[in-house]
Parts: sequence; C-alpha cells; structure tokens
Amino acid sequence: MRVLILLFSLLIAGSSFSKEAVDEKSKAEMLLVLEANEALHASFFKYNPKEVEANAVKTSEAISKLSNKEIKKLLENSSKMLKSIKGDADREANNVSYHQASMALIYVINKYDLGEKYSGYRCPMVKKKWVQNTEKMSRVHNPYAPGMPHCGGKLK
Repeated sequence: MRVLILLFSLLIAGSSFSKEAVDEKSKAEMLLVLEANEALHASFFKYNPKEVEANAVKTSEAISKLSNKEIKKLLENSSKMLKSIKGDADREANNVSYHQASMALIYVINKYDLGEKYSGYRCPMVKKKWVQNTEKMSRVHNPYAPGMPHCGGKLK
C-alpha cells in the first residue's frame, strides 16, 4: 500500500512540472523565434551594435509571425523591448531591453514543450537572463558582461 501511495504521489508531483504540449505549427514557429534570438545572442556576446539592432528586428519580426495567439500575447512585451534595441544606443540600455525580452522567451520555453535545444541562463553578477542554444554551446556565453563571458549558469 505504501508503495502504491508513493508511486501515486510521484506521478502527481511529476505531472505538475511537465510542460504544456503545443501543436507542431506553433512549435515550429516558436523555434524560428528562438533561432532568430540565437543570432541576437551571438551579436550581443561579441557586441556588434549594427548586428545587435538587425538581429533584434529579425527576432521581433519572427514573433509577429506567430499564429498561436496565446504565445504571441506572452511575447508581446518582448517584441516591444526588441524594437527598442538600437545600434546607436548605449550598450547598457540595450542590455536592459534584451534582458526584458529574454525573460518572456524563458517563460515560454519553461511553459511549453519546445524540446531541449534552448534553455534559460542567468548571471548573478549582472542580474540578467538570456536564452542560449544548449546543443551548440555547452559552456555559458554571457551576452551582458564582456569581462566575464562565461559567468552564469543554466536555470533549473
């Protein structure tokens, strides 16, 4: 009887941490957003201001093409923050906008089953988060702190 109760408890606990399923079209569209963000992350990591702005625009455009209304709504503010990223802006201002955009992306990654390719990361020193391709980069690539490019860790 104890074993049965334990198994039932584990089943319930495990189901509370599972991600919501999403249809294949929505998943494919969201993966396009994350791929665009991957290019943005790379341009922030090496900080090329013109590339940062261009990739922020591409990521925002990918969000605008989402057909899933719920996911699109969750990323509405993210898209606004991406549009505020400019090549001639102060880097810290762009960092703040990217962090805000990344928070919404991380929420979507954690809420929906999009696979294991992308994960959220956090740097405790700069107190900012980002999304990173875990298949391509096993090491942390902090886009905010050029003096500490590998500071931070994967979010649980």
